[in-house]
Amino acid sequence: MEERKIYNLIERFETSSLTVLEVEADGFHLRMEKSGQPQQLQQIDKDLRVPAMQSLQPAQKEPQSSNFIEVKSPIVGIYYAAPEPGKPPFVTVGQQVKQGQVLCVVEAMKMMNELKSPVDGIIRSAGGVNGELVEFDQVLFEVEPC
Repeated sequence: MEERKIYNLIERFETSSLTVLEVEADGFHLRMEKSGQPQQLQQIDKDLRVPAMQSLQPAQKEPQSSNFIEVKSPIVGIYYAAPEPGKPPFVTVGQQVKQGQVLCVVEAMKMMNELKSPVDGIIRSAGGVNGELVEFDQVLFEVEPC
């Protein structure tokens, strides 16, 4: 899905009275939700449907443990692993982190949203690709508390 179309959908959703919006087309799935009100679903016209995303890559995973805490993207946006181009990433797999430490940035509509570690722990997996789109509720990191 083209970045421009995603931003257009986000903007239209935010200014609408809808509380939930789901788009599915050719293997692509997008869900946006506003909190605080009862959920409403609206079907999107075929004109607004877009081709499936092909650039998302699966997370680099170690064997999953049930005690890992998932850090998910709160929005649809562009994932940035580093504070700026050419700089080292905020975190790497195997790195120890402190609660509140920035793990990555997700940009949506020119707003930079820092995702922070919910606990002291060790990064066990990272699921974003720098400069690529991430979906709402996509697991970006798994943190093993310590």
